[in-house]
Amino acid sequence: MQLLSLDESLDLDVATANKYYAAHLNKYLLQVFRILGLDELDIKGGQGIEIWLNDGRTLLDFSAGIGVVGLGHNHPRIIEAERKCHERKLIDCIRVAPNKIQAALAYNIAQCLPDPLNVCFLAVSGSEAVEAAMKLCERIQLPKQKSKFICAQGAFHGKTHGALSVTTAGGFQRGFLLGVPKENVINVPFGDAAAVEAAIKAESFGNINRVIALIVEPIRGEAAQVPPDGYLTQIHRMCRENDILTIFDEVKVGMGRTGKFCAFQHENVVPDVVTLAKTLGGGKRAVGAMVTSQELFDKAYGNKQDSTLHTSGFGGLGESCAVAIETLNVLHDEDLIGRAGRLGAYFGDKLLALQTKYPKIVLEVRGKGLFRAVRLNFHQEAVSKLIDISTNPFFKTYQTVLVAALTRELYTKYGILAHFQPGARDIIHFMPPFVVEEHHIDTLIKALDEIFSRGLDTTILQFVIGNLKQMFVRTG
Repeated sequence: MQLLSLDESLDLDVATANKYYAAHLNKYLLQVFRILGLDELDIKGGQGIEIWLNDGRTLLDFSAGIGVVGLGHNHPRIIEAERKCHERKLIDCIRVAPNKIQAALAYNIAQCLPDPLNVCFLAVSGSEAVEAAMKLCERIQLPKQKSKFICAQGAFHGKTHGALSVTTAGGFQRGFLLGVPKENVINVPFGDAAAVEAAIKAESFGNINRVIALIVEPIRGEAAQVPPDGYLTQIHRMCRENDILTIFDEVKVGMGRTGKFCAFQHENVVPDVVTLAKTLGGGKRAVGAMVTSQELFDKAYGNKQDSTLHTSGFGGLGESCAVAIETLNVLHDEDLIGRAGRLGAYFGDKLLALQTKYPKIVLEVRGKGLFRAVRLNFHQEAVSKLIDISTNPFFKTYQTVLVAALTRELYTKYGILAHFQPGARDIIHFMPPFVVEEHHIDTLIKALDEIFSRGLDTTILQFVIGNLKQMFVRTG
């Protein structure tokens, strides 16, 4: 047996690292990265919105771990928090006694949320936080003969068995037994309060309603879709009137990204349960949280016998909690939430100006705060004459080829990282860290302006010729 040392691992060249990735992780995902040109990334380090490569290039990270790196890469105060933990030789895990650093983090989270959201379950991912939320609601509602969840079409709540049951975006349910059977999940269009009302009525029999809970993203993450004003308030009221619990999944859009700590706070409404993750870990740690009221927690787990029914071996590790505590303080002390609102408005205005300039290309600007996306017209008919997508399952639609081409050009020509989602293949997403500056946004806008001025057909043709010609160009 020959193991790599840490130093050897840190100094791996890209070719060797990719060989190990293909052999021991996921060779098919590596193929996706290669199509986008991202398999060649040789990262030296980074800070803030910048990623530094070993070849001397600097990238602007407008993807930021798809929202994980809210504070930016290697925020100095997060690095200092980790250093303090090392100096004190902080114990990360103790399972047979209370952990004061967990208690401190839970207290801080409660201070950031409106009453009565003040009791936390600490997790290591957003998916695990959603699992905790669903299980809590089941514990409360199953004795009442309730057995169904309402979720939105096109929603993403995670990929573990329970969360996957209410994840309807991107085809992620394919080939799996679901934790909650399909007959126990009701799908309604996102943003349609009347559809929620109809679903509730369909499950009501006399004074009995069979719905356990409604779970919804305050902004639909896969498509950056903002619901109509008052939507959350309306569906929350309907649920209250019918003894249905509400879960607001803030994993992607919470923690300040929209200019409020949670996106639901743009309305005068408080859910029964909220889930958090991503930015909570400061870009350095895997931290998530399910937060509810003491009243509901007591109904689910309110005695010594039931207090261990839902726990996590790695939830709330000491240093992870310490980083999350510092993250919340950084958000407050540096007014990063307010900054996300202000810079987000600036960003949105710039994108809307592009839509005005290129109305045949930019069909819609979506999102709120520093969660922004652009829906594009890719002229599929013209491109389909050049490309045959049938030989590669990654390219399920022509839109996938087109958005991949735009993503690749932003990276290769302009040094900008963006991303797109499987459930919305005509939309390109931008989720920069909250420390982004106006001039960074201006750089992205200038790049998009140049690409749009040349026409997307040029970008797509270059993508095909440069990367996929041998696979997709028609032979006649």
